[in-house]
Amino acid sequence: MSSHEVIALVTDVLRGQLASALPPGTQVIVQAPSPDAPAREGLFVHLLRIALAKARRNEVMERRVGASTLLPPLELELDYLVAGLGGEALVELALLDATLQSVSERPMRLHETLGEGLSQPARWASLASGSLTVRWLLLDVPLEQMAGLWAASGIRQRAGLLVRAEVQWRAEPPSPAPVIGV
Repeated sequence: MSSHEVIALVTDVLRGQLASALPPGTQVIVQAPSPDAPAREGLFVHLLRIALAKARRNEVMERRVGASTLLPPLELELDYLVAGLGGEALVELALLDATLQSVSERPMRLHETLGEGLSQPARWASLASGSLTVRWLLLDVPLEQMAGLWAASGIRQRAGLLVRAEVQWRAEPPSPAPVIGV
């Protein structure tokens, strides 16, 4: 699985986790904020930053038993802005409160539970053998930086959350010979 596939899957996992924590019928869309978008009830999830979790230049490569290639884990930090779609302010605050609780109460998503709530289950089905772990963190960002973020997006400032996904994808190498199970 390539890094862009991991990023798309993790973004969909966050969207699904938030949708499951909100009242039925509430929209959670993946898109950048836009001043031209119509105001409506719901939340948007926008990926702001993609970074390697740590420098890999001097990291020792891991060799697996029987593997012909070296497969280091892919470790990413994905930072998301989660905010309302411009609906009524008190409703947006209630949705953000539910988001805050969801991320706080389920801070870790393991490989076995990542398929829950995906809008595109085919992404999960196409996942190559390996293990994927996602840890959610709420980021504390100074007010000036948040104001700058809203100014850069061109829309009025509103309440929002910054959520970081610490992602680890560890691929399993394909077996060079057929495996016969007993």
